[in-house]
Amino acid sequence: MIKLDVKPLISVGEVEFGMPREKVRQLFGAYSEFRKTPNSVKTTDAFSFCHVFYDDNDCCEAIEIFDAEVYINDRLIFPCSLDEVKVLFPNAEEEYGSYLEKELSIGLYIPDKDAESILLGKEGYYL
Repeated sequence: MIKLDVKPLISVGEVEFGMPREKVRQLFGAYSEFRKTPNSVKTTDAFSFCHVFYDDNDCCEAIEIFDAEVYINDRLIFPCSLDEVKVLFPNAEEEYGSYLEKELSIGLYIPDKDAESILLGKEGYYL
């Protein structure tokens, strides 16, 4: 399984928020492009372990990870359970099955008891 070191608001692995789409593709490898919703203006890149979202300038603004281990300061934060999220992110707000730590631009999708994905974004992504 892929292991990614994250610096909240700054980077996911080697990919930095604000990095151009072409550079993200070079770093993450094979991809397909799709629209996340029928109303999406910008396309999203799908890689084997994540989806990458881009802003109006075609620069990375968020990464949703579903098949990798994610670490912050050598601490595993994904995969995780709902109970672990409540300890890791005590200020996270629950919204429709997601738990958002808005100051760090981290969101975890937890429809049941275990997180299915984690989204990490640039500063202000959830504000």
